[in-house]
Amino acid sequence: MLFAESPASPQSQPAESWQTAQVPQQKKTPLRPVDWFRRADSLTNLRLPGSAPFHLKVAFHAYPGIDYAVHRQSPILNGDGVYEETWLSPETWRREVTLGEYHAVEIRSGGRRTFHASSDYEPSRVMMLLGALLAPIPRSILEPEINEEQIHLKTEHLTAGAIPWVRISFRYEGKHGVPEVLAYDFLSSGILVRREDQYSGLLTSWDDDQLFAGKIVPRHFSVQGGGLSGPMVTASLTIESPPLSDLAIAQVPGEPADPGSTLRPIESQDMDNSGASPIHFEAPPLPSDRYPSGVETIVIAVVDREGRPREPELGAIRNYGQSVTQHDIDVVAATAQQMVTSILKDRYHPALIDGKPCQTYWSLTMFSHPD
Repeated sequence: MLFAESPASPQSQPAESWQTAQVPQQKKTPLRPVDWFRRADSLTNLRLPGSAPFHLKVAFHAYPGIDYAVHRQSPILNGDGVYEETWLSPETWRREVTLGEYHAVEIRSGGRRTFHASSDYEPSRVMMLLGALLAPIPRSILEPEINEEQIHLKTEHLTAGAIPWVRISFRYEGKHGVPEVLAYDFLSSGILVRREDQYSGLLTSWDDDQLFAGKIVPRHFSVQGGGLSGPMVTASLTIESPPLSDLAIAQVPGEPADPGSTLRPIESQDMDNSGASPIHFEAPPLPSDRYPSGVETIVIAVVDREGRPREPELGAIRNYGQSVTQHDIDVVAATAQQMVTSILKDRYHPALIDGKPCQTYWSLTMFSHPD
């Protein structure tokens, strides 16, 4: 399917098959949006101070991107991968990820953190995996006082069949006047089951929960782009207490890692600046035919620590209009391909953390308001 439905459509509602582990009875329904997020975090965050040590293993599959203009696979690093984490405390842990030729290890122990990777940037599918695994709820939402942007909140109490659920939408008016919309879906028990990011077009879902040391842990999660025929990342998770061999985490030799060299998802609040900024930006040529009204095309790319775009791809195509013709589909597909091609010609000042470059996402959107 080339076009995704509008986010308000019935297809965007939770599935009746969503299952969750038994959650302790909650005394009160959260009154404020931030309380929904804090309750979900308290139920699911494995890495809070005082939490039980764990060994986590994730087997994941990274799917290639789709070039809609010619229906061929795009050069996105893909295939089967493995992520493993041993966590003993907030100050002592080890993370390791492998996908194809990419391999990275990050360790924090003895007051030092080291990072070693086989590549000078983290592939997009690895970033998607880590975002779903380590930061399902951004710190800026859990701690709204650190957010410098104006946020507009909307809370909806909805049902899907017999299942009650809650959707909380955030509309950020960013520093550059570009709106960013995030929508989070919760079951009435407080479990987060889905996140929709309209800035990147990515949709993340968690399901098939289990209990570990009093925490809710999903056995499966996935990341999908809006309008794509299949997911970008699917993952299966197992968790257990660390074996004795994991209880002494050895330090990887080398100098302490730069703040921007990490497997931890980086938020805008972590950065010294407002993210990557263009040095040279080559706008894609406008389509020769009229771009259909009410259609949004989003292209995403990784901007590495040297400011180079990597792995650009179609993130989403959404239709907010009434109907589209085959000619409209052809125009939008050609536009998406031109956007993917042009972004590789751009160069950026990288985002910075403590004066050191870090990797981030870049998004380019084409949208024509409905007539």
